[in-house]
Amino acid sequence: MVSKFTSSKIGHGLAKALGIKLQYRNPQGADDISRGESVFSVSSADSFVEKEPTSWEWIRAVTPTGHDLARWAYHLFPFTHWIDRYNAQWLAGDLVAGITVGCVVVPQSMAYAGLAELDPQFGLYSSFMGVLIYWFFATSKDITIGVSRV
Repeated sequence: MVSKFTSSKIGHGLAKALGIKLQYRNPQGADDISRGESVFSVSSADSFVEKEPTSWEWIRAVTPTGHDLARWAYHLFPFTHWIDRYNAQWLAGDLVAGITVGCVVVPQSMAYAGLAELDPQFGLYSSFMGVLIYWFFATSKDITIGVSRV
């Protein structure tokens, strides 16, 4: 068993070899004058020593508040900027446009998957899943992602 004194000497020797200052928490210590100050100004000036935060204080400082999380979600999903102003009269036109694009994209994506010697469902996944995900994170009226171009 290594004694406490021996382990301390090993630790100090290792710190010295790695260039680690062990007295960094001693702001009032006898540090070298390195910026051209006089000995009088360094020794007589009042020093400001900031207390290091505890783990709990640090966690509270970096944890977002409920308002921060709501603001983050609002900016992450752009549809939240306009969804509350959506006009119900637009719904009929949007449904017709969605059905029309769907009628073209479904057979086209299945055909492209067949050309690539894949099962048809891979073409469907590539044409619709991207659109559904993209809608949450971007703003665009005309999105068709995948092998199809309409």
